[in-house]
Amino acid sequence: MRRILSVSLVAVGVFAVQALAEEAPPNVEEARRAEVFATVGSETITVGELEDLINARSPYARKRFDEPEVLKTFADDQVKNELFYQGAEKLGYAKDPEVEQFLDQTIIQLFVRKEFEEGGAHDQISLEDVARYYQEHPEEFRRAEMRRARHILVASEGEAKDVLAQLAANKGVPFSEMAKHVSLDTETKLRGGDLLYFNEDGSLVGKPDDAAIDVTLAKAAFELETTGKVSKPLDLGDGKWSVLKLTSIRPESVQTLDQASAGIRRTLRRQRREDELKKLLIELRAELKPEVYPERMDAIVLERVTKPDEPPNH
Repeated sequence: MRRILSVSLVAVGVFAVQALAEEAPPNVEEARRAEVFATVGSETITVGELEDLINARSPYARKRFDEPEVLKTFADDQVKNELFYQGAEKLGYAKDPEVEQFLDQTIIQLFVRKEFEEGGAHDQISLEDVARYYQEHPEEFRRAEMRRARHILVASEGEAKDVLAQLAANKGVPFSEMAKHVSLDTETKLRGGDLLYFNEDGSLVGKPDDAAIDVTLAKAAFELETTGKVSKPLDLGDGKWSVLKLTSIRPESVQTLDQASAGIRRTLRRQRREDELKKLLIELRAELKPEVYPERMDAIVLERVTKPDEPPNH
């Protein structure tokens, strides 16, 4: 059987039975698996092939096949699949460019998965390998202290002092509520002036590398000793002033070797897999000597995606 309902590869054993008296009879298990369930044209579907297809599924999915009707339907579907395949083969679909392209891509994906992802030298990560990586990359396992704060942006030092006075006089008014009504920072005022977590240099934690708050705000937040403290008026330049309240402190932390071990193993596997792929490409280039003519890419014509009211691109 060459076709199945879901794409998978089945290893099929070839059993040669010699009618010689001196040879031992075929293995009972092999004989059971080699028993033909169905014949379709010149092709056969064996019990072993059906068995492999079912056992390749998850334990949860396999439980369904305990029901005789489910098993019968599955087996009948394999016969239908073989019929469709042979019908398509007669009409030349095996040589269709789309089929060939799909097969080419599948072969590449299977090759990479089997040779470079499932097992192999890159999976042989020793305790010494893990410990060495941990010692050589200490910065990866250290999380610097980070802080979180809210701020209220105003247009002058006088307004900043007024904000401080109002906070002192109306202790029941949350800082976040005042930020929503007073702050000129359109990006943060809707979330009550929340600046999110940031490092001492102002870079925002978990955001793109260029995402940061004003360094004056960051410096002020790291100078406050405890959460809940409010800064003095902060001059941000260009006529902008701010009042800041520290809301959270996450102290510096360092992962132990045990805590970092699983992540290190994943990193080393990925690095070794990439090294193996690069080595193979070098060997294949040396053997097959590919020739590339980049100037001929100018001859490639791309179909432009047109809007419904636009004429097609010719």
